[in-house]
Amino acid sequence: QLMQSDRYVLPRLALIGDAAHCCHPVGGQGLNMGIRDAGAIAQILQQAHQKGEDIGDLRVLQRYHNWRKKENLIVLGFTDFLDRLFSNTWLPIIAFRRFGLWCLRTIPPVRFLALRLMTGLMGRPPELAQN
Repeated sequence: QLMQSDRYVLPRLALIGDAAHCCHPVGGQGLNMGIRDAGAIAQILQQAHQKGEDIGDLRVLQRYHNWRKKENLIVLGFTDFLDRLFSNTWLPIIAFRRFGLWCLRTIPPVRFLALRLMTGLMGRPPELAQN
């Protein structure tokens, strides 16, 4: 089921992975989002430490919240949409689902965009994930 914490951060606290959000296990997206969360918070804390900032300060942690919450919401919404789409037996939804699958098979830009979204390449990947 689709769930996301209202806030990912408080002073000296950052929620990542399943502590911050939960989705249907379509394509392992919960794990993928958690890995990207971990990479993002590590990058932010490392940069803050290098600048001499307090890594537990809310202003530092807010950078993580601003980065990951919107990106996670897009993936959460998409996986929830897929779950609802594929668990529905209403005929117009079945027709729409078949049309969507046909588009994925035959229209390369649609396939490319869906792949980028589901692999986390649509947003800003953490530097640690780029090596």
